[in-house]
Amino acid sequence: MKRILYACALLAALASCSKDDAGMQPQTDDTGRLRMTISATRTEATNDYDPMERLTVRLYDAGGALLRKYTAREDLPEQFELLAGDYRVAVEAGEEVAASHTKRFYKGENRFAITPGGTTTAEVTCELQNTVVEVAFDESVAANFGPAFHALVAIGRSADEAQEAAGTALRFTADGKGYFTLPAGAETLAWSFSGTHPERGEIVKQGAQPLRTEGRYRYRLTFRFSEDLPGYVEGVTVTVDPSTDDYDDTIVFSPDPTIETEGFDPAERQDYLPGISGDRTYRITTVAPISRVALSFDDTTYLLFGTRSGAEGIRTEQTDDTHMTVTLTGDFFTGRTGGEHTVALSVSDSANGALTLSTPFRLPGLLPVETADYDLWNNTVTLRALIFGSDAPDVRFGLRTQGGEWQEVAGAPAGEETYAATIGAEWQTSVNDAGLKVRTPVAGTGVFAQHTYDYRMTLDGTPYTGTFSTPCEQPIPYGDMEDGGLSCFTTGNKSTAFWGSGNNSYASNLCSQVMKGGSHCAQLQSSAAGMFGIYMLAAGNLFTGTFDKPSMQGTVGFGKDYDWKARPTALRMRFHATIGTVDYTKWSDDSGSDPIAKGQPDKGRIYVAIVDWDSPRNVSSGTSAPSGMWDPATASSLPEGAIIGYGSLWVTESTEGDDLVELTLPINYYDTAAKPSKPYKIVISCSANAYGDYMNGCSTNRMYVDDFEWVF
Repeated sequence: MKRILYACALLAALASCSKDDAGMQPQTDDTGRLRMTISATRTEATNDYDPMERLTVRLYDAGGALLRKYTAREDLPEQFELLAGDYRVAVEAGEEVAASHTKRFYKGENRFAITPGGTTTAEVTCELQNTVVEVAFDESVAANFGPAFHALVAIGRSADEAQEAAGTALRFTADGKGYFTLPAGAETLAWSFSGTHPERGEIVKQGAQPLRTEGRYRYRLTFRFSEDLPGYVEGVTVTVDPSTDDYDDTIVFSPDPTIETEGFDPAERQDYLPGISGDRTYRITTVAPISRVALSFDDTTYLLFGTRSGAEGIRTEQTDDTHMTVTLTGDFFTGRTGGEHTVALSVSDSANGALTLSTPFRLPGLLPVETADYDLWNNTVTLRALIFGSDAPDVRFGLRTQGGEWQEVAGAPAGEETYAATIGAEWQTSVNDAGLKVRTPVAGTGVFAQHTYDYRMTLDGTPYTGTFSTPCEQPIPYGDMEDGGLSCFTTGNKSTAFWGSGNNSYASNLCSQVMKGGSHCAQLQSSAAGMFGIYMLAAGNLFTGTFDKPSMQGTVGFGKDYDWKARPTALRMRFHATIGTVDYTKWSDDSGSDPIAKGQPDKGRIYVAIVDWDSPRNVSSGTSAPSGMWDPATASSLPEGAIIGYGSLWVTESTEGDDLVELTLPINYYDTAAKPSKPYKIVISCSANAYGDYMNGCSTNRMYVDDFEWVF
């Protein structure tokens, strides 16, 4: 048993002095002379730290009153006088810190009596107050890790760099010793070993040793490198050396599992050709029984032990609780997406040992379709395949909507070991009622937003398949008509966020929000507006744009900015219409006749136009002849710019029933390549009277519209 002691000898001789006298006084019958010397013997001496250089001595009388205090060895007098009686001396040496490699703290005290005519000798034994931790590294550690290792030790449940920075953990890079002051409630001594092995990489081991709190103890931690399974720290031996007896405890960690491969280096990329390259076999060995084996291919995981969820082409064989073989056959890789992949085999055992071995694989075949590979406005996708191990490959690519017909094209070289082909939409050409050529995409060709596609590649007759989706968020602002604060529902639409209407002080309800069919919608209510006793038709209307009525003439500015991300094939919405007989006419068209005659059935109009305009299209109407009228179905461009595409419906009769019905307006394209880039890019217009600009129509017409959205 080793003891760490400082011996403080206090020699008292008969003398006489008063309580406050520090010097020598004539001796009397009721006093004694105290001669004090302090000597120190210690079994642990360091060259850079001497606790006796940090000494505090306190002398108390029998009642506990402090008589003397000395804070340096040189301040202690050789002798002084004390009255006869009982005394106590308390000694402290060193410094009390949380953790240190050198700083230590000792305490001790003793009681003694001064008697007249006698000599009193008192000895104070100062005992170490720290918990001592000795760290030793077996020679196998340095032999395998070189200088790239260290251990951290702390009081608590863990030891890490944050505690080291806070001064509560100590770092050891060689055999050494540390001193810890136990905080209140301390229960465990924690350690962490970290090292970088030249073959196994970083190895980290952590553990915690219960503390014995009934006394002061020395703990010896010995780290040893496993000889049986190189690359792992096998265990830590902890020896506890108290001041009264010896106590040994050993914490042993089972080595982590090992995974060996047959015929290939797992650290090197595997260029794998299904049907040619052969099997890939892994041999698993554990010390404790196997508890889990899982193999992952990129983000997909297959459980191979216990609860199984294996895949075709994975073959397993378990010889006992600690040995297992996993083999990947060509069937496992056949048909998978080409390119770079990661195969990771993870093993854990019942003693919490764990290991994951990752291997990069490169497979021929289709490469994943990324967002950058498709264009949702031009409706094209570029398909690519990685091909190696073939001198003159026959490569063909195919695309289809799920369940549709395949579009197929030949592949061409597109870089080292890469073939590619671009597949786009096919267009059908027709002539509209105005004699203009328009185009619509052929169903099932090209790529459009919000669809899922199958794609494939055949390489020398071997098929490779995959799927991809084209998500895209392209809403029509406030298309659900649920926001009652929209400017289209109020008067004064000179500045609108998106939707406007012709509401004004003479006709304030041309567009309003109402409930119909359980949800809000826009009600377009035509009326006979009166101005100075003159009544004219005011058409119920809703449009994307602005409205200004500084006088008796109102002007609609058609067009709003819009972020086109994907080309739509149609506009879908819900509507209901009540169409009557024309009862008001005001202005004639260019031919000099009414666009629609009084007494004839009226019409409503809904249209959408994809435009590329520098400025809005202004249409003026009122007490003066109208101007600026336009129709996207009769012109592919205006002075403001191009009309790229449009969809249109003439509402010639009332809707049956009272509910809104779904309406889909196919979009006809004048231009299948250009994408709007100017300030005004979209027009949507709904009018209860198709010829409202001329103030011709039925004043009792109603139209309800709701839930505008794109079809792709």
